Amino acid sequence: MATWIKCTNTKKMHVYINLDNAVTVMRDDTGERINERGTVSYFIDRDEDYIVVTQHPEEPINPKSSH
Repeated sequence: MATWIKCTNTKKMHVYINLDNAVTVMRDDTGERINERGTVSYFIDRDEDYIVVTQHPEEPINPKSSH
């Protein structure tokens, strides 16, 4: 079963990410790797290689409740 987590992107919109397809989830508060600051989840086999959300990495990785 897929692990879909509800997060908020940098445009303040709700997005759902499937952690089963994430290769890396890391925090970029400096904006060195990308233009936006936040938690970056990298994926394989997607139109977009990554998505940036405002939550800290611990929140999507260890959700209190699954959605």
